Amino acid sequence: MTVREIAAAAHVSIGTVDRVLHGRGRVAPETRAKIEAIIAETGYKPNPIARRLKLNKAYCFAVLLPSSTEDSGYWKIVCSGILKAAKELIPFGITLKKIEYNRYDPDSLKEKSRLILESPFDGLLMAPVLPEASSQFLKLLPKNFPVVFLDAELPGYQPLSRIGQNAFQGGVLAGRLLEAFSVQKGPYYVISAHAGDFHIRKRVDGFLHYFQTSTLSRNIKVFECFDIEHKETREAFLQKTLKESGIPGGVFVTNASVYGVADFLNRKTQGHISVVGYDLVPENERLLREGLIDCILSQRPEYQGYEGLYRLYDSVVLERPTEKETMVPIDIYLRENLPATPASQP
Repeated sequence: MTVREIAAAAHVSIGTVDRVLHGRGRVAPETRAKIEAIIAETGYKPNPIARRLKLNKAYCFAVLLPSSTEDSGYWKIVCSGILKAAKELIPFGITLKKIEYNRYDPDSLKEKSRLILESPFDGLLMAPVLPEASSQFLKLLPKNFPVVFLDAELPGYQPLSRIGQNAFQGGVLAGRLLEAFSVQKGPYYVISAHAGDFHIRKRVDGFLHYFQTSTLSRNIKVFECFDIEHKETREAFLQKTLKESGIPGGVFVTNASVYGVADFLNRKTQGHISVVGYDLVPENERLLREGLIDCILSQRPEYQGYEGLYRLYDSVVLERPTEKETMVPIDIYLRENLPATPASQP
């Protein structure tokens, strides 16, 4: 079914059908109802290639993310999903401009976001980490500019669509799992990296809530390790924490840098210390296989990146309504259910 055939069936002009399809201009209610009924009955969908050829238009979307090497390689996995979608969308005139910034430096985000403000992009895919700097940047975008969030949320800003997890539920689940795996006495440590990020705070809140509402009694100590990715800083922090607070009965790490914590603690102390954390990056997978990490919660970063780009495509190119929010399931990885081949190998 083509637009011309819909127009003939409804006894209207092609222009009238076009106005109904794209929500432009005035159309009599009974005419609109007739056209929409034909569209629903025939299953008509716009042909994006034909539309692009007709309009002679290419689309360029900006992708604003932390450096691919940061958060222990987490953002590299996100980018792999985005690039997979971008390859599929090349025939539809879609190009990308990937802009990376330093996750540990709000000024880096401010500087790199200017590239988006100074260029005529058709939409933006971003992870709203560094919430204060992200909020300042988003306020400068034109009204109704298409923005899709992945990985995190930003209170007070309503994007076109958001793809991510319920961070609070993730924290609750981490508490339940750590209690199930831990065998040592002692307090539980929560090691919070990027504690200023809204979704990280919600993970900590969920973890604490689990123990506040259960019959279990646990002493829980929350620590912030800002520069957790870098070995020297991380190990100095852990050494100081062990000296001042004692050996933990278990540890929850709120981001992907779990492996460094698990490796250090289980080398420096006697007996196994249970560790639960986030994201199946290669180093976390390796230590999970070795038994130094007990459990990893995954938020499907590749899927988030892939789906995020398609949300922009559906809305901007196809002019279709898109889901306001998609909650990504919380995957639980143990040593027993890991893939036979490590993700780091081809």
